[in-house]
Amino acid sequence: MEVAKEEKCEFLPFLFPREVIMKDGRVVGLRFCRTEQQDDGTWVVDEEQIVHLKADFIISAFGSMLNDPE
Repeated sequence: MEVAKEEKCEFLPFLFPREVIMKDGRVVGLRFCRTEQQDDGTWVVDEEQIVHLKADFIISAFGSMLNDPE
């Protein structure tokens, strides 16, 4: 994560991707819904809390892990 922070990546926790927004065959944005953790530890997607972000491209990194000690 330190490398991503150095590259000025912005981390937006508690968001669930819902839709890739396309225009003329190109990615122009993403639509997310907010997630909330319940008292029992389960996660719920709140479809009423929507976040739209502009984007030129998408990097999929869900569940990714870097195993490099350096």
